[in-house]
Amino acid sequence: MKRIMIRSALGLVYVALLVLMLVTGKRHTILIDNKADPNGAYGAINGMSVQIDKLESAEYYPGDRDKAVVKGQRHHIKIVLFDDEKVIERDFRLSLNQDMVLLSVPKLVAGIEPYIEPFTVQLEQAGMDQTANQSQEHQQFGTDAEGLPLDMGNPAQTGMEQNQ
Repeated sequence: MKRIMIRSALGLVYVALLVLMLVTGKRHTILIDNKADPNGAYGAINGMSVQIDKLESAEYYPGDRDKAVVKGQRHHIKIVLFDDEKVIERDFRLSLNQDMVLLSVPKLVAGIEPYIEPFTVQLEQAGMDQTANQSQEHQQFGTDAEGLPLDMGNPAQTGMEQNQ
């Protein structure tokens, strides 16, 4: 009976350690965005320095987007605006199932919620169709030394067949 209790306790310690490692060791990618709203609800910030947790701070100007890879769920962001030296600090949490999020700094500064949104890469059907059409069409890639076009159309053609 004592042996079963010890093994059960050891099993619980292993499970607790596993959960702790999962929660604290999970990496998240935060896309730091400084773009204006297309509808005009908020504008991009003219210049700022952004630091997440203890990572090195980076400068952002209108239209900039960069990423920071962080570990864990709880994070701290510090924003220093260049125009008026205003400092904004916030704490935020990321859920375990979010691998990549978009943090809109202009939304955060303007007080618009949510300033953190899940980010997923979505391929639009038109973009996929365009890629498929390009791979099937005859393509021309620049010119050779004599100024003649370099054709990459039919893969069955060899250099000898093109010279004949």
